[in-house]
Amino acid sequence: MIKFLDLQSQYKSIQYEVNQGVLEVLQSGEFVGGKYVQEFEQNFSEAIGSLQALGVGNGTDAIEIALKAFNFKPQSEVILPANTFFGTLEAVYNAGLKPILVDCAQDYCIDPSLISQAITPQTQAIIPVHLYGRICDMPKIMEIAKKHQLKVIEDCAQSFGAQMQIDGMVKKAGNIGDCGCFSFYPGKNLGAYGDGGAITSSDLNFLEKCRSISNHGRSKDKYNHQYIGRNSRLDSLQAKILSIKLKYIDQWNEKRKNNAQLYQEALNDLSSIVLPPITLRDQNVWHLYVIRLKSHRAKDLSEFLKQQDIQCGIHYPINLAQLHATQELNLTICPNASSWQQHILSLPMGEHLTESQIKKVAQAIRDFLT
Repeated sequence: MIKFLDLQSQYKSIQYEVNQGVLEVLQSGEFVGGKYVQEFEQNFSEAIGSLQALGVGNGTDAIEIALKAFNFKPQSEVILPANTFFGTLEAVYNAGLKPILVDCAQDYCIDPSLISQAITPQTQAIIPVHLYGRICDMPKIMEIAKKHQLKVIEDCAQSFGAQMQIDGMVKKAGNIGDCGCFSFYPGKNLGAYGDGGAITSSDLNFLEKCRSISNHGRSKDKYNHQYIGRNSRLDSLQAKILSIKLKYIDQWNEKRKNNAQLYQEALNDLSSIVLPPITLRDQNVWHLYVIRLKSHRAKDLSEFLKQQDIQCGIHYPINLAQLHATQELNLTICPNASSWQQHILSLPMGEHLTESQIKKVAQAIRDFLT
């Protein structure tokens, strides 16, 4: 079996260190907050390049907490891509705001050329989602945001470690807009052994408000509640595991980059599929390797690969505007997102893959197409 994701092999590679770390936390009795969370927040902010980071319960909470901390008027509009996980839209809606969809470009990220025409007097923010491990075209997005005085909330759930050159400086995902929101769901490049998330920012007052909202709206005094907040805290066990994984994430991401290059070399002569672009603009960390068939046969190919013991996925099979849960929102139907959901297929990707496995996947795709 060629696994789509292999968390077991990753765990085995750091098993002793993780087991010792978990035992250390258990023996300390420090399970919520405290030194392990503070240590991770410090390590994570340094890795991103932001002044501070805040650990929260999950990536969806991270976006919702950030939106609430900005204190937008109810039903203010927030622009986001049509091609993303439901959690991005869900956070906007649950923050009492109105999601506005914009179609994706050829790299599957939000199309900056379509953002300006979606802006109205009610628009307050843009959420660019760095999809599949690729950073959006942030120079253009930041230019638009500055012109219209909009906040930019980066959804970095799939892009930890990705970076790009902006004005001659290397900037990492989560340290370009007003804040970055991360998910540590186990399947992410940097994944916990349970749920977890983080918010990054160099605006310390903003981040302090996020911290309060995530902790029942408390001030530093335990029973002094300044806001109607929520309970969304990164626990100490997950923080310790994430601190351990941070030491290895760069080499794991490098292996993903190498595997993506192997896929490109093995598949680039096939005219019936579109490979994900590799550009000089950004350094993709390849959370997913997504191909697009020019025919409507992505599901057929997925089934064929399954018969060859190759696991695949589809991200995402139903775009946001066509989900049952969003019908009452009357969202804009976006042509690319609507069409590509029938054509895209996510191939196995991760540091667990070997060169021979990637060649086997490529050969199976050739066999199907011929």
